[in-house]
Amino acid sequence: ALYADVRSSLYRRSFALSGELETEKIEANLKHGVLTVRIPKRAELRPKKIEVKVG
Repeated sequence: ALYADVRSSLYRRSFALSGELETEKIEANLKHGVLTVRIPKRAELRPKKIEVKVG
């Protein structure tokens, strides 16, 4: 006989997010019991790369 014990529990946590984040693009992933949440910064607030020409 095969028996599996699956526990289901409700967990809730909330955070206040700043206006510099793109909240509509939040991604969350639960893998091997680890929750990963990615919240990107708005494009205009990210560091910008500037090409420097030498010569």
